[in-house]
Amino acid sequence: MAKKPFLFLIGGIFALMVAMGIGRFAYTPLLVHMQNDLGFSDAVAGYLATTNYAGYLIGAIIASMIPMNGQKTSYLRKSLILSVFTTTLMGATHFYWLMFVLRFLSGVASAFVFIVSSSIVLDRLAKIKKTYWSGLFYSGVGLGIFFTSLIIPKFNQIFEWEGSWAGLGIISGILTLYISFSVIELKTYKENQQNQQFSLQIPSDKSLSWLIIAYGLEGLGYIVTGTFIVVIAEKNVLLTFDPIFIWMVVGLAAIPSSLKKVSIFSRILRFSHDFINT
Repeated sequence: MAKKPFLFLIGGIFALMVAMGIGRFAYTPLLVHMQNDLGFSDAVAGYLATTNYAGYLIGAIIASMIPMNGQKTSYLRKSLILSVFTTTLMGATHFYWLMFVLRFLSGVASAFVFIVSSSIVLDRLAKIKKTYWSGLFYSGVGLGIFFTSLIIPKFNQIFEWEGSWAGLGIISGILTLYISFSVIELKTYKENQQNQQFSLQIPSDKSLSWLIIAYGLEGLGYIVTGTFIVVIAEKNVLLTFDPIFIWMVVGLAAIPSSLKKVSIFSRILRFSHDFINT
């Protein structure tokens, strides 16, 4: 299956759907129902979100430092399994401290999946000279968000928010089976790399500082809104439609956005790739 480029690409898209669109961002549309049922404050909701993002940061740092040559497929599968379990178990507890642990581990898993799957997919796309497919690969995040906006209202109506987490976990597990057989590390990439010349321009310390500041401000701008956007919409008395529709629009907007950002992502992930193979 891994030899068929389109099936391989679908596996990569599914990986981002599982770890990012579902594992990381399903919290946003489910937060309204969790707060209504458990009665925890916006502060607790913020701490839960922060725990997840802290896990993502730590996971990204660790993933970029671990030498993974020949083991990327294994790391990807283990990270996906962790993402599936943390998603499923979120619906099995009402204890905040356990939720904090699960959201942290989910963040770590999503970072590993994002970095490792990107490395595997970009390597293979480069080999078959279809790097222009990269934008389609990153659309998996938006597709995952859009998918949760469609499925969560149905799940919540029948199974409440606990069942929604469990249902998303089961779906993620099914997608993980496909990913495990389709997204396979390119074993010969290192040999091919020796015959290629990559031109990598390292930014100056000053430029890197501005880049970090810019990404920090971008994160601050979108992460707060991204976490609470459904809650904000739900509390707006002027809205006459289901607030989940807002989340659906977010997913639809995120899907094509990756097509324009692909060149930027490619440069960033080239750095990640170099870290992984150091």
